[in-house]
Order: sequence, then C-alpha cells, then structure tokens
Amino acid sequence: MSKPIRICFLADRHNLFDDRIYWKMAVPLVKRGYTVHYLLIGGEAASGTTDEGVHFKILKLKTFAPNRFLNFFLKRFNPRNNYRIMFEEAKRLEADIYHFHDLWINRIAVKLKNLRHHPVVFYDAREPYAEDYMSYVKTHFPLLLRIFASWINSWEKKQSKNYDLIIANENIVQQNFANVVGEERAVVLYNYTDLAADHQEVPLMEKKYDLIYTGAITALRGAFEIVKAVKKVREEIPEVKALFLGNCYPPEFKERLRSFIDSHNLAHHIELAEAVPYPQVAHYYQLSKIGLVLLQRIKTFEISMPIKLFEYMAHGLPVIGSDFGHMKSYIQNDDCGIAVDPTDTEAIAKAVVDLLTNHELYERYSDNGKRVSRERYRWELEFEKLMSYYNKALDAR
Repeated sequence: MSKPIRICFLADRHNLFDDRIYWKMAVPLVKRGYTVHYLLIGGEAASGTTDEGVHFKILKLKTFAPNRFLNFFLKRFNPRNNYRIMFEEAKRLEADIYHFHDLWINRIAVKLKNLRHHPVVFYDAREPYAEDYMSYVKTHFPLLLRIFASWINSWEKKQSKNYDLIIANENIVQQNFANVVGEERAVVLYNYTDLAADHQEVPLMEKKYDLIYTGAITALRGAFEIVKAVKKVREEIPEVKALFLGNCYPPEFKERLRSFIDSHNLAHHIELAEAVPYPQVAHYYQLSKIGLVLLQRIKTFEISMPIKLFEYMAHGLPVIGSDFGHMKSYIQNDDCGIAVDPTDTEAIAKAVVDLLTNHELYERYSDNGKRVSRERYRWELEFEKLMSYYNKALDAR
C-alpha cells in the first residue's frame, strides 16, 4: 500500500487559519486523504495538529532591529534566522509537494527543489509585492524605496524560475510571471469564496445590519470614508446600521475611529467587531444587506483582487465598491452593485440610500450576484484546477 502524498505549505505573512492556505487548500486536501503540513512564522512558537487534521509548526517571529530595512538585512545574514530553520523543518518532512506562500520564503525555494527526493515546488504569488512596498511604506527616502521595490520585483522573478508552477490569484500578476517563465508555468487560481450561504435565508427586513465591511480595517481600505458616509446616510435613513468585522491596523487606528464615531453620535449606527474565525463570517453576511469594499486608489489595490467582493456576491449582498481595477470590472460586468469614487462620501452615501430605498434595484443586484457566484465564482472549481496541477507535476516528477 503506497504512502499518502505529503504536502507542505510554507508562509511568513499569513496566519495558521488563513482562508486560502488553510480552509481552501489544506483542509480539503486532508479530506481527500493527503498528509498536510503547514510551516509558518508567527507571533508565538507552537506546533501540533488542528481539529481538521492539518499538522503545523509556527516559528516565533524574530526581530533584530526596530527599523524595518535594517531588520531585513540583519535577518537575512543571521545564520539562525527563521528561514534557515524553516528550510531544515521542511527538508525533514520530505514532502512530495512544497507549496510556498509569501515573498521572502523564496530564498529557500531552490534549496528545497534540489533535495535528493526531487520534490514538486509551487509558488503562490498572492500579492504584487513591489507595489505593496511602494503603496504601504512611508519613508523620507522615496528614491531608496523605489530602488528597493525594483530589486524585489527582479529578485522575485529570478526566483520564480526555480518553481514547477507559479500560481497567481488574478491575471495581472500571472502575466508578469508568464513573461518570465512562460504561459505554461504561470496560472491563475481565483480566490473565489467557499463560504456558502445558509439554507435558511434571513428575510431582508429582519437583517440586523444595513452595511457590512469585513477584513483588515485601515485608512487605506476606506474605513473613515465608510463612517463619514454612514453619518450622511443617517440624515435620510435615521436607523441605518453598519458593521465592521475585522481587526484594525495599526491597533491604535481603532481609537481614531471610535473618537470620530463618538464625536458624531454614531455609536448606535456603527459597530466595530473583532475578527471572527473564518467559517463564522458567513453568519454575519446573512445578517447584512449591503457589502462595502471601498479600497482607496493606490497601486497595489489597482491590481489586487479582494476576496470579500466574491463573498458578498455569493450571499446576495449588492456591492458598493471602488470605481477602479478588478472591483469596477466585476461590479459593472456582473451588474451586482454600484461602483463609486471611494473618496467621495456623498457618492457612497447616495449609493447606500438608493439600494436601501429602491427594492427593485436591490433585488436585481442581489439576484445577479448570487447567480454568477453559483455559475462561475466558486472555489471548488478552482480547487479542482489546483488538484490537476498537483497531479500533473507529480506525474512529471
């Protein structure tokens, strides 16, 4: 009797219960009889096996200097940094497939690929990392930042030649890699949702929240624009209620939001809730009427594909989203919501009022979102593609 195929996921920016790595990839693989390990870097060291049967080991994050760039170089050259430890742990597992997530783990890719048992090595290129640095990092030395971002892009593309397959979650990143490794070795697995709506739908008039936003709560993700829009909506719909479901970044940002909410008497209209385990998110979608994804216009958001867009659609929530990038295309092409300037709180508020007062418009967008989700935007279809890529690579091996 042959041994089960052993698959090892590796990450350093995503947590143990990450929706794509853990819930969409690792858990279904365990259900199909694969042995699945997950190595990652996190806040505290831990190891064990989850209730779903995923074996994991978390290496405690090491910080060598408060400055992020100095820390980068010190960490890189430290003989016992976490990436070297991660390589040793991964090597010990003798996995048939190593599936990388996140940028800096690329530094051990070629070493794993060259192990004596000739494993398959995949890279999940989940972010436009060079654009992330340019969009998120604040510095007094913008020229140095541009040079660093350019080097990251070149280094990542060079490392990509070591992989059997590059997996992106949208077509811009995929094409950038295809230009380096070829179309056959760069594919897209869209990050569609696997969160199914409950069979017992909550009637529209019984829903608790008019608006919901899920995910990281930050200024660049439109948090202040949302609360300002709620303030305007209240003038026409006095009982409007919005839910933020997620963690604030940086943590002190929550106090800034609370200060604005309190100073404008919005405490009864806006609820700031902490993030909940991934499988529980669907419950809050069932209690909500409209989904918000008002990312601000920065380079990385012009490329990235927010998963919440597909989660909203699957649960019949008309979407109010930013009028650029993939968001605009999906909203308009699938006729499932309203695309607005994410900085224009008047336009956001008008879109909310229109949806809450025009039942025919609301139902059209809601029905369209659910229909296209059933027909096309289902994670199980993407997972089957992943299985075919694994099997093809293993056969070639």
